[in-house]
Amino acid sequence: MRVFTAVSIAAILMFAGCKSEQSKIAPEAQSYDLIGSSGEVIGSLKLTETNQGVNVEVRASGIAPGEHGIHLHHTGSCVAPDFKSAGGHINPMKKAHGLNNPDGPDNADMPNAVANANGDVLFEYMNERVSLRGTSNRPALLDDNGSALVMHQNPDDGITQPIGGAGPRIACAEIN
Repeated sequence: MRVFTAVSIAAILMFAGCKSEQSKIAPEAQSYDLIGSSGEVIGSLKLTETNQGVNVEVRASGIAPGEHGIHLHHTGSCVAPDFKSAGGHINPMKKAHGLNNPDGPDNADMPNAVANANGDVLFEYMNERVSLRGTSNRPALLDDNGSALVMHQNPDDGITQPIGGAGPRIACAEIN
């Protein structure tokens, strides 16, 4: 009986050690600063991996009231003031831009974020076309060069190429 108990305890400790190591390798959620065109932190981005994809949550302040295009870009770099360092959309399948486009959407497309009358944004969207680490044939946000979330000055019309008329980039979060 003592041998069985010792073996059972050793197995439990070994399993617990593996589980702990596994959680260090693949965290469930990641958080990042959202910066404005002057380089100041204006909010946050939280990404949570699920079986359905990545839940994208953005909180920001100081944004002009109204709708703003918001997309995932292929390079984890946010050099202000224009954030062009983030590159183009994540789009390995070369789909057309836009959630309303019959030949789309690309992996980066999401609905518009809305700033209220006070300039505050609370945006949440489950993007089923990306993953944090490249699971389920979805491109990884945390690949070798990272990625970025970019917010635009204008709304995305969901169909016009290449970015739905969303205009200049006004905020960015590096996903690394």
